Amino acid sequence: MNNSFFLDITWWFLLGAAFAAAAIPSFIRPFRPLPLFFSACFWCVAIAFVWTRHDTAAALAASVLSIAGGIIVFLLAIFFSGLDLMAKKRYR
Repeated sequence: MNNSFFLDITWWFLLGAAFAAAAIPSFIRPFRPLPLFFSACFWCVAIAFVWTRHDTAAALAASVLSIAGGIIVFLLAIFFSGLDLMAKKRYR
């Protein structure tokens, strides 16, 4: 397996774009279908660019890393919104 895509700056920029697209739904309150649809489309386009520019391994790495990052950002958003809600209930 050729891992030279890690050295390519365009792969990192496209990974950042895919990560941003995966993380955007974490900041949208309440969840609305249209922004989620556009975020999913933007993520698919970023992964498709990675796939066409590099290879399948690069696209798989970018998709796994961006989805994992999006899940982590989502869990952090839930955690911090829960802390904020607990603080509001305690000091009412």
